[in-house]
Amino acid sequence: MYRVVTPQTDAELKSYYHLRWQLLRKPWQQPEGSERDEFDEYAHHRMMVDSSNKLVAVGRLYMSGDEAQIRFMAVVPECRDLGLGTRMVQALEQVARQQSARRLVMNAREEAVAFYSRCGFTVVGEGPISFGKIPHRQMIKALTSIHQIRHCSELCDELQSQWHRRIPISEKMGIRIIQYTGSRFKTKANLTANLNLHESMFAGSIYSQCVLTGWGLIWLQMQEFGLTGDIVQGQGDIKYLTPIWDEPNAEVQGRLREQLLPLQLGKRVRIDLQVTLYSGEQKAAVFNGRYVIMPH
Repeated sequence: MYRVVTPQTDAELKSYYHLRWQLLRKPWQQPEGSERDEFDEYAHHRMMVDSSNKLVAVGRLYMSGDEAQIRFMAVVPECRDLGLGTRMVQALEQVARQQSARRLVMNAREEAVAFYSRCGFTVVGEGPISFGKIPHRQMIKALTSIHQIRHCSELCDELQSQWHRRIPISEKMGIRIIQYTGSRFKTKANLTANLNLHESMFAGSIYSQCVLTGWGLIWLQMQEFGLTGDIVQGQGDIKYLTPIWDEPNAEVQGRLREQLLPLQLGKRVRIDLQVTLYSGEQKAAVFNGRYVIMPH
């Protein structure tokens, strides 16, 4: 299991910068210390660790007005092709959205352009040439407001943390929250981490993302209304409409306050929800689930 965390202690920061140097500067005979710049003090730093807390990836986000720049992205060679780079980009993008950035920018090495294109970036021009021999391409990704978490962002962060802690498969699937408005709830999964032998999304992953999306809407509204209880899935039915070749996004809507209020009286509650999962913009699956909330 891999986790994206923020380096906090002096030891963590030392390891974080050292890996940046090892992966991004040492191969080009650059001295230790060249992996830092004057913006590090004001930037958002993230690193990824495995189940034994071994550092396996690093990344940095720097805000400038409504623009956020990703830089110093790297994954250790033995952990590449596991989808960790995509997860790191997603983590940095989430920070950018929380900081109300309107676009992400970066300078990608030529060999990384295809990877960042899969993450939603577009090449817009030539970038700098590092050390006089490494060409880069300037890439941009627009962050539209419709995808921002606009309501109860702290609860959304807590929910995602609970998922990763209590339902480890959600972290392996790369499921993250991209919007909550108070009635509409949307999640996104990492397609690369959920592929079947046909290179489309695994059916079990589709079902799991839909179940968690419905579960998440109920949990968020329970927290807002000060209600407690255990949410379990009572039943579920899913229709697979088309293979998922593009970014999987799941969406559910509902204002559940009246349905949830019997929890205050110690009564069990049943809620039926319909979750729609999209492959990019195309509707790909529809899940109808019944959730049962048991009062504490």
